[in-house]
Amino acid sequence: MSFVPDDLDGASWQAIEPHMNDLRDRVLSCSGCLTKFIADRSALAEIISEARARLYIDMTCQTDDEDVQKAWMDFVENVEPKLSEYSDILNRRLAGHEAVGDLPDRYDVLLKGMMTDIEIFREENIPLDTAVTKLVTEYNEICGAQTVEFDGEEKTFAQMAIYLDNTDRAVREAAWRAVSERRFEDSERVSEIYDELIRIRHQIATNAGFDGYQHYMFAAMHRFDYSIEHCLEFHDSIEA
Repeated sequence: MSFVPDDLDGASWQAIEPHMNDLRDRVLSCSGCLTKFIADRSALAEIISEARARLYIDMTCQTDDEDVQKAWMDFVENVEPKLSEYSDILNRRLAGHEAVGDLPDRYDVLLKGMMTDIEIFREENIPLDTAVTKLVTEYNEICGAQTVEFDGEEKTFAQMAIYLDNTDRAVREAAWRAVSERRFEDSERVSEIYDELIRIRHQIATNAGFDGYQHYMFAAMHRFDYSIEHCLEFHDSIEA
């Protein structure tokens, strides 16, 4: 019998919680139990990830649909914070188990990432992560609502791109001005969002013991095979 039913609603905490509690409370008496624990946790995470992706896609594609936006924000405010708490609990269960060293080598990368997650986890960052997601959502809503009247029709910025490549300079200029003027209408709030994101993300990083958000995210994204310096060097080599 599958640990996660195919029809599980991965966007509902009421549906997710019993499975999380099973993983949290399960007796782990051997290395074989650990591999089953990992497999079941992965199956649950896959369902949740897919549900989140669908909510996110709907949110970005339908920025003017209140029900879609409400469903996304419900997940952000009521599901993701609990997932963060449980994720740390489950990480510590596995990493602290006496048989974790008996797991096959194929789990090494997984465990390395898990240990990093444990090291950088801070409970006080959970509401800050939620605040970041809400600000990014607001930014997406602003951008999604940005349209202009051009060539007798209402057009999105993406649709305006073709006019910016027009061979007629007058058309290109008119398109550029239309887009720029519309974008300027939201510039004050967009700038405020950027400022708030910088402040909150820096706080997240310092809470976790990092000097800045860039270094924090390298750890959070499990970028073990290359460094920030490697990225900068690669960037410079392309520009050269």
